[in-house]
Amino acid sequence: MKEAGVTLASIWTGGDPGHAPARRTYEKAGYTALPLVRYYKAL
Repeated sequence: MKEAGVTLASIWTGGDPGHAPARRTYEKAGYTALPLVRYYKAL
């Protein structure tokens, strides 16, 4: 990806306990967790 000029990679996962293993894996790979909130509304 770096060779192609990509400067940012993002991954989304859940914040619940069931997703803790995935979060640990991403953090070990150098990803930084950010506190984000998404809002949805059915129309």
